[in-house]
Amino acid sequence: MAISGVLARMLLSIHVPKAAGNSFRVALTNRFGKRFIKDYGDWAGFNTPEARARRARREAVARAQRDTLLERFDVIHGHFVADKYRGLFPVEDFVAFFRDPYQQSIAHYYFLLRNPQREHPEARFFHENAMTLHDYLEWDAFFNHQTQFLGKLQIEDLAFVGLSEHYPKSLALFRDIIGHDPGEQRFENVNVERGSGEYKVEADVRRLIERNRAADIELYAKAKEIFARQCQRVAV
Repeated sequence: MAISGVLARMLLSIHVPKAAGNSFRVALTNRFGKRFIKDYGDWAGFNTPEARARRARREAVARAQRDTLLERFDVIHGHFVADKYRGLFPVEDFVAFFRDPYQQSIAHYYFLLRNPQREHPEARFFHENAMTLHDYLEWDAFFNHQTQFLGKLQIEDLAFVGLSEHYPKSLALFRDIIGHDPGEQRFENVNVERGSGEYKVEADVRRLIERNRAADIELYAKAKEIFARQCQRVAV
């Protein structure tokens, strides 16, 4: 089936864990309705042979459904590596939110701790081994966790870069850059036990993050630079 015109454009929203992705998912769902589809289940951001094989199988299925996706949807949002859809659609707008790696690393650890029931090998292994924060930060499956989601895509190739720390301003930027109003600010899937403010990062934890998530630290520095340029360009 030949697809042309406005339906040939696809918004591809990469949900980096613990970086405002659930909040943004709700906003996109409200904005696009039936033209929105979730794509979870790839075990993205989890670098093991089993997970890589699963992603390869699911990528093949998604690429075989290209025309159906273009016909039925305008936005795909979820835990997927950008390579899954890169080059598949005539016009692609990749977007993503990022978070300070020190905060994102700790937040993801506590997310795993709070959710032992999840049907995911990361949750099973995490809880069977009663992993501490130090254990988690030394777990090579999660090294450079945020960077994993970009695959071969460069952050400079994204049509929009949001920062979870500046979520309201990010929504305004998304509206002005992408051309869709995501609506009012809502926060989803937050750690209610943490309260307000940031996680405290102890010196030993900081050293582990700097050793095992160096690419994420570099990525976040670039994300902040791009975010600042976006703000200047659209005067938000």
